[in-house]
Amino acid sequence: MSRTVKQLLFGLIFLTLFGLVSFGIYKSFQVEPTCFDKIQNQQEEGVDCGKVCGNTCLQSLESVRVLSSNLFEIRELNGQIDYDALFRVYNPNTQFGSSNTEFELKILDSANNVILSQAGSFYILPGQTKYIYIPLLKTSVAGNRAELNIRKADWQKLEGIFGEEVKLVVKSKDYFANGKPGVSARVTGTIFNSSDFDFERVDVVVVLLKNNVPVGANRTEMRTLLSKSDRFFEVDWINPIPENPDRIDVEASTNVFMNSNFIRRYGTQEKFQQPF
Repeated sequence: MSRTVKQLLFGLIFLTLFGLVSFGIYKSFQVEPTCFDKIQNQQEEGVDCGKVCGNTCLQSLESVRVLSSNLFEIRELNGQIDYDALFRVYNPNTQFGSSNTEFELKILDSANNVILSQAGSFYILPGQTKYIYIPLLKTSVAGNRAELNIRKADWQKLEGIFGEEVKLVVKSKDYFANGKPGVSARVTGTIFNSSDFDFERVDVVVVLLKNNVPVGANRTEMRTLLSKSDRFFEVDWINPIPENPDRIDVEASTNVFMNSNFIRRYGTQEKFQQPF
């Protein structure tokens, strides 16, 4: 073996040993990623969360926003006043929806005193803006406005079931004043299920607007809306609508968080609660 070959061989062995020793020293000083020590370390985006832990940080999610509120006086009878409340809410999180968003509804009088308080909940999909309609709130004092305070959200990460895969299309909607005996107004229309899935229940909210201001709201539900099929809907108002609407908003949605309503294999990957 020539001297040059021996030098190259010894050099290669030296570099290999040096690399192994250097790697051992590096590993001995490197802290292994821990996603259960209740400490924000390594490249965690929060405490035990983030991409390095394969999950999402709770603090990175934004709360559901209440965009608008409306209070409609329905009737006054024997000192009892009935109200309908309508809210517009928005989920700014594009990958996470909430299967159960708990809220407290308050009706306040002209002096901002709370005259009615009621708890409830709704579901909301990732990135969704939707109406929340709550009918027949009974008080003995005249109300001035309504508030919706979000208390808690059960966040769930949903992927692959939005966009064109789950889409309920409002094909038609018509408004009729004094449409039939005992009814002051009526809205009829058709919902088309353009998805490849059958739904057990579809929720439909109808809002009447005048100059972009809601003047009335109602809701109904459909049972068993099959894939690629139409369903007719109708909602009636017994009490008079104060103004003839110049616009009708119809929103159809389905609760994809319910296994009985949506295909089970589209389950969630993460779920957790966030109080507000």
